[in-house]
Amino acid sequence: MKVPSNHRLNNIMRKSKLGYSSVSITAQGYGCMGLSEFYGPTAESDAEKILHRAVEGGVNFFDTADMYGYGHNEKLVGRVLQHYPDKEIVVATKCGIVRDVNNPWHREINNSGEYIRQCFAGSKERLGRHIDLYYLHRVIQEQDSLREAMHTLYQLKVGGDIGAIGLSEVNAETIRFAHEFLQQLSAGEFGLSAVQMEYSLLTRDIEKNGVLAICKQLGISVVAYSPISRGLLSGKLQDLNSLAEDDSRRHLPRFMGNNLQDNNNIVAEITAFAQRLGITPAQLALAWVMNNEVGVIPIPGTRTAHYLDDNIKAADITFSREQLAELEGILSGYKIAGSRYPEEFMPSNLTS
Repeated sequence: MKVPSNHRLNNIMRKSKLGYSSVSITAQGYGCMGLSEFYGPTAESDAEKILHRAVEGGVNFFDTADMYGYGHNEKLVGRVLQHYPDKEIVVATKCGIVRDVNNPWHREINNSGEYIRQCFAGSKERLGRHIDLYYLHRVIQEQDSLREAMHTLYQLKVGGDIGAIGLSEVNAETIRFAHEFLQQLSAGEFGLSAVQMEYSLLTRDIEKNGVLAICKQLGISVVAYSPISRGLLSGKLQDLNSLAEDDSRRHLPRFMGNNLQDNNNIVAEITAFAQRLGITPAQLALAWVMNNEVGVIPIPGTRTAHYLDDNIKAADITFSREQLAELEGILSGYKIAGSRYPEEFMPSNLTS
């Protein structure tokens, strides 16, 4: 295993091309969502500082969405990233989830062409810059709706308004259909560039449901959100009392009741393994995602400077086959307790 000896700000992190695009992104991105909501309050000045630190640490790929903080997150990201040349920064944002400011739990999906264009205009204004990667945040996976949405995104792409097209939380069949439809429209010039899914040591559904395989086959990049399992894989979340009252994890099954203790039993084993390697469990989790043969790009988000620095170091960690096999052996002895989201959110993937 290779571990970096120390962290250097202004480090050059290795990059790769985002599938079916000319966009070049770092091996690890930064998920901006938690700077606006879902994990408790963050002072505006602290949020700005952590974004600057991410850029200084070598990260060039930043992920936001129009629904995060009802537009606040895009404004924050745009305000900070205006200090850096557009060509050096890659910004991804998303549309498709409709929220109600009077009911934080309300979710609807709208993938109509008119709504996508309306959302795009709002996101571009809030960000104040070119949008490099534009996702459907959640997808109505019915073919006529999908054709309309993909045709609208195709028009934004060929018009130079966006650099690449992505989908979030979709199945393998939808990925193939959307990709092939875009290829037909563009005469093979481009297709889907990215698929964003939850993926971590504790959430490995995409290995079994065909999503990872189809993305590898078609040359589509996989962007992994919650790669540290919403902080669970840090080994520092022992009870819910440490969380802010408005922290969304208080309502997620994996963190509720006995599930948290059961899952922390897994994390304790992972932590012990990481300690033997001389790294933190969060670094282990991130490095494992980046060591995947498909080339998955994790987008961890943190509001703490030293955790951010630790996360960035993980981009330089590699494992031997023997170490990966040992880790698999540890994981095979456990089953994660609880679903990713409350049951009422799962059928339509109406999640954040």
